[in-house]
Amino acid sequence: MITRTIHNALGAVCPALLVLACGCVYASAPNDAVINNTSHFDWLTAAPFAPTFAVLDTESSLGPYASSTKTITLKDLVNMHGHPCDGLVTAACGLSAGLKILYPDGVIDRTDTGCITNNSLCFGDIAAYLTGGRIRFGTQKIDPGLGNAFIVYRFSTREAVKVSLKPGVFPEEVLRLERAIRAGDFTIDDMRRCQELQWDYARNLMQRPASESFDVERMPSFDWKPDVYEHQGKRGDIINKNILRETTQGATP
Repeated sequence: MITRTIHNALGAVCPALLVLACGCVYASAPNDAVINNTSHFDWLTAAPFAPTFAVLDTESSLGPYASSTKTITLKDLVNMHGHPCDGLVTAACGLSAGLKILYPDGVIDRTDTGCITNNSLCFGDIAAYLTGGRIRFGTQKIDPGLGNAFIVYRFSTREAVKVSLKPGVFPEEVLRLERAIRAGDFTIDDMRRCQELQWDYARNLMQRPASESFDVERMPSFDWKPDVYEHQGKRGDIINKNILRETTQGATP
């Protein structure tokens, strides 16, 4: 009933399809019009500590490593994920802090990285996109007990890092409203208020270094064990990723 009430109330104002995600409603728009609406979302890329990511992949379906890196921005993450939200910003900022430990040279090897998050749409999507982790290849895992934390793992070095949102950073009022909305016990004003507070939180998160909002700890005894998945396979694009390097190293001067 609450869904019908909201639809009727907003239908006269916004004819676009409303999608409930991350505790808030977003109006759908063709292509990437949402993120291109700079009057609302320019802070996503203009914030002083908006993260960007340099990533390395292979150049084709059977390798080898690409000769250059790519840069991922928050706009790329929004277009992949489907909408801008506080969960996306939290994941991007937190993962940036953890991945810097695994890759001190600043380039994330998406053929060599695994990730673990809770089962939220936002955290799982962003972690998978930034690390290259995938459940079907045993390089992405889900742990509902992680809450506002992430684990990233580098397979070649067996290094693991846990990144956790510091206590008190996430607003209690947002948490209360999100719980009420998910339970169906809310008004339209509650929903609008939740969205407003989520944006305020996301903006503030990118006004300071990630180290001020997240705790990062190494996990020296961590042992990666893939989640059980019936159709787990092997990534074809990484089996020959080193072929050019090996050929070059083995060449006669």
